[in-house]
Amino acid sequence: MDEMRLESKFTTMIASKFAKKMVRDKLGYDVDVRLNRLRTTVMEDKMHVELNVDLELTKEELDRLLKSIGL
Repeated sequence: MDEMRLESKFTTMIASKFAKKMVRDKLGYDVDVRLNRLRTTVMEDKMHVELNVDLELTKEELDRLLKSIGL
């Protein structure tokens, strides 16, 4: 069994900044991303991912996001 964890404030801060930039550059949404925890576990040929993320965005951004995915 292999496991990877991102739980320290330093690593989650770096990953949060990266995620915020990717969402802005690739999708065009101005979203504040805060990664609290990321854990991945690999057993044989199955992978389990646990992700705890907080997002902060305006109501207009949320409406635009939901419209883009058809909701």
